[in-house]
Amino acid sequence: MFATQGRGLDPGRLLLSFLLLAAWEAGSGQVRYSVPEEAKHGTFVGRIAQDLGLELAELVPRLFRMASKGRGDLLEVNLQNGILFVNSRIDREELCGRSLECSIHLEVVVERPLQVFHVEVEVKDINDNPPVFSLREQKLLISESKQPDSHFPLEGASDADIGENAQLTYRLSQNEYFSLELPTNSKQIKRLSLILKKSLDREKTPELNMLLTAADGGKPELTGTVQLSVRVLDTNDNDPEFEQSEYKVRLMENAAKDTLVIRLNATDRDEGVNGEVTYSLTSVKPNGRRLFTLDENDGEVRVNGTLDYEENKFYEIQVQATDKGNPPMAGHCTVLIEILDANDNAPEVTVTSLSLPVPEDTQPSTVIALISVSDRDSGVNGQVTCSLMPHSPFKLVSTFRNYYSLVLDGTLDRESVASYELVVSARDGGSPSLWATASVSVEVGDVNDNAPVFAQPEYTVFVKENNAPGCHIFTVSARDADAQENARVAYSLVERRVGERALSSYVSVHAESGQVFALQPLDREELELLQFRVSARDAGAPPLGSNVTLQVFVLDENDNAPALLPPPPPSQRVARWVGAGQVVAKVRAVDADSGYNAWLSYELQEEAAAAPGGARSAFRVGLYTGEISTTRALDEADAARQRLLVLVKDHGEPALTATATVLLWLEDGGAAPKASSRLVVGPAAAAAEAALVDVHVYLVVAICAVSSLLVLTLLVYTALRCSAPRGEGNYYSLVLDGTLDRESVASYELVVTARDGGSPSLWATARVSVEVGDVNDNAPVFAQPEYTVFVKENNAPGCHIFTVSARDADAQENARVAYSLVERRVGERALSSYVSVHAESGQVFALQPLDREELELLQFRVSARDAGAPPLGSNVTLQVFVLDENDNAPALLPPPPPSQRVARWVGAGQVVAKVRAVDADSGYNAWLSYELQEEAAAPGGARSAFRVGLYTGEISTTRALDEADAARQRLLVLVKDHGEPALTATATVLLWLEDGGAAPKASSRLVVGPAAAAAEAALVDVHVYLVVAICAVSSLLVLTLLVYTALRCSAPRGEGACVPGPARLVCSSAVGSWSSSPRRRRHRVCSGEGPPKADLMAFSPSLPPCPLPDGEVGEQSTGGDTSSKVGYCFFIFIFCFGNISLLSRPTSWPSVLGFHSLKKIKPFHGNKFLISFKYIRHLNFSCISPTFHVLNNEIKMKWRPWITT
Repeated sequence: MFATQGRGLDPGRLLLSFLLLAAWEAGSGQVRYSVPEEAKHGTFVGRIAQDLGLELAELVPRLFRMASKGRGDLLEVNLQNGILFVNSRIDREELCGRSLECSIHLEVVVERPLQVFHVEVEVKDINDNPPVFSLREQKLLISESKQPDSHFPLEGASDADIGENAQLTYRLSQNEYFSLELPTNSKQIKRLSLILKKSLDREKTPELNMLLTAADGGKPELTGTVQLSVRVLDTNDNDPEFEQSEYKVRLMENAAKDTLVIRLNATDRDEGVNGEVTYSLTSVKPNGRRLFTLDENDGEVRVNGTLDYEENKFYEIQVQATDKGNPPMAGHCTVLIEILDANDNAPEVTVTSLSLPVPEDTQPSTVIALISVSDRDSGVNGQVTCSLMPHSPFKLVSTFRNYYSLVLDGTLDRESVASYELVVSARDGGSPSLWATASVSVEVGDVNDNAPVFAQPEYTVFVKENNAPGCHIFTVSARDADAQENARVAYSLVERRVGERALSSYVSVHAESGQVFALQPLDREELELLQFRVSARDAGAPPLGSNVTLQVFVLDENDNAPALLPPPPPSQRVARWVGAGQVVAKVRAVDADSGYNAWLSYELQEEAAAAPGGARSAFRVGLYTGEISTTRALDEADAARQRLLVLVKDHGEPALTATATVLLWLEDGGAAPKASSRLVVGPAAAAAEAALVDVHVYLVVAICAVSSLLVLTLLVYTALRCSAPRGEGNYYSLVLDGTLDRESVASYELVVTARDGGSPSLWATARVSVEVGDVNDNAPVFAQPEYTVFVKENNAPGCHIFTVSARDADAQENARVAYSLVERRVGERALSSYVSVHAESGQVFALQPLDREELELLQFRVSARDAGAPPLGSNVTLQVFVLDENDNAPALLPPPPPSQRVARWVGAGQVVAKVRAVDADSGYNAWLSYELQEEAAAPGGARSAFRVGLYTGEISTTRALDEADAARQRLLVLVKDHGEPALTATATVLLWLEDGGAAPKASSRLVVGPAAAAAEAALVDVHVYLVVAICAVSSLLVLTLLVYTALRCSAPRGEGACVPGPARLVCSSAVGSWSSSPRRRRHRVCSGEGPPKADLMAFSPSLPPCPLPDGEVGEQSTGGDTSSKVGYCFFIFIFCFGNISLLSRPTSWPSVLGFHSLKKIKPFHGNKFLISFKYIRHLNFSCISPTFHVLNNEIKMKWRPWITT
């Protein structure tokens, strides 16, 4: 693109100009225009928007702007039509002086995206400056004796224009004596001379006046004039003459004042006064008279001011030498001084910032700022190179001559670095080089690229039921790493249905604070677990968010009294011949509460406790079974009608009760009563007795273990004492007076002071530096002596299940820890076939899929040994509990006979058969239920004559049988577990209905006679004594540990056996995780895939926490230390109390053994202990789910019964 205004351009020259311009644009990629100087305001320069490839409609939205360094607002762009025009007067001579090239450099910037263009506008010269003489009149003294053709130099004119406009021609007014000699040198230095055409005669013409006219080459031409005044002098034969008419000198611009430029010498061939010469300066161009001095006597030209190459590169000095004759004669010479450049100008750096702040999502290669550099020096001294410091995601890119762009060279992240302080350095090529710097502050603008983040993905909250409406139950908090609006977080519920109601009817969350409120009283019997999500969203555009899961467990309160079910018949008949221990009736009750609040006990009221005449009562009720049995053989003295009042009471605070009335009629004859299902004869009794003996063995072993631990503790405490020797004399020895511990103090700087006894005393000191060398005296230490890990069965081979880590306080090789398994046999196989441990990282891997039905608990030890000599080591115990998955279908056992016969006289509710099944799984997966398939329905749509107990498998009649019932009854019973997905098995039972025959054979589980009762009572007595012994020894041990712990923890920090830190729950990440939040004192339990159920246990460190620093006291709950220190005492108390309660019931022994396998309990939330588990290991027995709490140092224990098959 090219635009020009002017005159005298023919088509050929215009075409050549276009071709040259196109070649220049191909090389530079820029746009170039031209405009004449002194153009009027509004003069068209070029269609800049079109030439840059920009649409007119996008100039304003993209913030089109133009800048010109140091040129003001000479040019402007009309944003409506994209035309570049002249905005103010342009004077080429003011812009560029006498430089042959003159142009205005424009920087055009548009944004969205950011682009930078360089535009050059050449300023064309016009003939707007006439030639100018420095003097209005030039005077010449010429002797009349001068011969024709003599030359007399004149001072020429100067023109501020360039080129043809500055090419001067001279004309002299008409006269008969003089003509002009025009300048001819290539430098175009304007030197003129008058040539004498004929001899002068002073008597005829004493003075001569002429007009000298200078005209430039412009069109039209401009002229300037000067008056020449020639005075003719009387005879003085010889002029002073210089050795040269022109002298050339080179001078550095940094030449000091009084520096000698040249010594001129002019000679006069006359004698005497006519031969004495003086020197004078006639002119210094351009305007440099003050910069030089000339000694009038010796002709020395010296520097008198400061020379600047950047201001003027050449000076022309006219020197005149005059003799002292009368009239005086003069000679002339010219001194041409070329100024040489010195590196006396440092580079200049100009920064134009753009688009600040820079958004952190800006793409690389985006231009951030424009930087221009300049150096007034020339040549190598003016060659500038730029660099950027320090290292940052930015770089400098050269875009044009001495123009750079600051470009993004990487990605920005405001959350990591919010701003950059950059330094642009410009250094020239001089010697020594000069440099300059400019600071660029780049602020990174925030974009919404970070979602709010919760500290934990899941929180567990415990809320007591019957809470006050609107009570605050928890506070969620999310942090957003962005700034301002992008970091403002708002909280909301993730709405869902809870049963038939909306979640928002139960809880609400405050949008700003994150406080969660319960909107209504919660009922644990209606809603045991409320699981929901809270969303946190920021205010950015677009908004980002994340969710956190809250599991709100509703804790039970004793708000439900026991309920009797099903109601017993109004009266029951009992034969008088029934012996002692015979169960004659049973009271059944349930409590809708859970845990301790649902643990029911049964008592016989006083009305039925005493027999007439003060005799021993004939009946009693099982404390926990509700079974009414005889205490002795009935006789004739007993009343025929017995009215028994049974009080059913739960264990809540306060306890709630219900009363059941049982009427018994004693009859003298009749068939033998149906046998109880709870008595055992024959081999079954022997097996029960053997089980009790096994329990005795375990109790004795427990007593021995606790006693040994007590004795060992006393021995260790007694052994902690030591002593040290002492020395004296004029010679001193620096003696070790105690034990060294490099791990506590690695070096000692000692000062020995010696002081004499003079007055005043004198003294001296010496320094002794003692470095303590490391020995291998510290074994690797694990954070806990035991870890509990939970792994789902059927895991992938080689999966990572846990990582052990031990720390060695020694240094270097003594601290390098290697891990290994402590090999042992697991059944018939080696431990190493099940698990392996990485020697360096301590990662534990399961080498094969685990089967819970084969291996329920894998307990092993991992050894950590250091590399010292000799090596030291320690072990940690890992208890890997294999969690059950529903991978076993129910199995029927023993298989029922092909068919069973049933008498038609059997009434409603009579048990006629029983389906027995077991499931090799555990917990919920082994809880079986029985259903009668539709095939068993009676023909014709009548009511089926049989039903099956949902959890017992007992097939009983629903009505009295009659003749319409088919003689052959084929029943299909579906046995289904409660796993996910549920697995099933089908049993087929054939029943033959007969019209007569004996009564059904009694169950084989009956125990008769007083011998069985006496044996049971004896075993219970043994239990009591053993439990009392355990409690006594355990109490003594706990008391000793408490005293020892109090003494050690009262010592300075670092002593004792305190273990800092909160409780830690660990679990394999492959199957779920248990974690704790030490800062917030909230814990989270995750069971991996599927809904939470079964096998839930909490564990604690085996030692109490150390006292906290002052800064952490605020986080420790009151009484937290006390509850932690009494942790083991509390556990042993619960152990003993639970055993007393449970061992009184032989049917609870399997549950007791399952409870023993847990080994530990742990503090939960500071001063609160929690042990909660559902642990079903044996069929046909009831399991107990205890929950323990310590609130404000008050121990609460709750038991929840779980009915199994």
